Amino acid sequence: MHDQGILLIVESVRPNTWSKPDRREANQRKEKVKRVAYVLTFMMVFAWLRFAFSGVFQVYPGAQLEDIYELKQPETGNRMERTPKVIIFTTHDFFDNVVSFYRGNAREYRIPGTTGKSMKLSSGQEFREAYFILDNAADIVTSEHWIKIQRPYLGRSQSGKGFQGKYQAVREVTAIIVEDKRTYP
Repeated sequence: MHDQGILLIVESVRPNTWSKPDRREANQRKEKVKRVAYVLTFMMVFAWLRFAFSGVFQVYPGAQLEDIYELKQPETGNRMERTPKVIIFTTHDFFDNVVSFYRGNAREYRIPGTTGKSMKLSSGQEFREAYFILDNAADIVTSEHWIKIQRPYLGRSQSGKGFQGKYQAVREVTAIIVEDKRTYP
């Protein structure tokens, strides 16, 4: 019985031996919380970057810059708030390949009433087009950043009237037409 009393006294004199495992556990918990915080921070930054750069136009691989211009304000009728900038790229790749590329990068928009209908040019050649919205707009009219893909390419005339003027010769290439009405600081 006397030996048990001495053991209790010795244990009460060395309290640090019992507190070391508690400190280690506390440090392990702190490290675990830090790791979780790093992972959550990384995920939040990644999600923010994905949101911030959604709507960024990606040029189709191998496409060549064809033309850049701004649409002119109409002389009569409604005034546009911002003058749209139009950038045109062309590629010799098939229409379906270009469309499938942009399906992975933007939201496809189908003009009401045109689904399943194909148009023919006066030459009898089939005219195909697809639209993609790069911002969160509901449709092309309200969108400030969208893409039109067409084959064949009906180039604009040299008069500078954009697509409201006469067309040049029909070219057997796929055109990627980007319209951007956004304002930049």
